Amino acid sequence: MKKLDLKHTTFHILIGIYFLWVAVITVLIGLTAFNQINHINTELNEVFLFWILLNLFMGTAIFTVIRMFRNKTIVNRIVLYTYVFVVGASAGVWYLVKA
Repeated sequence: MKKLDLKHTTFHILIGIYFLWVAVITVLIGLTAFNQINHINTELNEVFLFWILLNLFMGTAIFTVIRMFRNKTIVNRIVLYTYVFVVGASAGVWYLVKA
């Protein structure tokens, strides 16, 4: 059996945490948009926006650490594209609620 490389293991753990973060923030964005479009509870949208902002901060920290590995694989591109998509979707939902 090969010896486990700590850097490689850390990278995979961070990727796992990142994709959990993507799932959580996607659900938050969906809940906020659904709540705003259907006018269910508009007071709750302020809490959702705060959670989205907090999650964007945490996701940016995870994204920055992953980018520090300078990995040139397809996983790095997937992380970049999903991060850009999530930031864009967050900005869109923020505009939807505040406009």
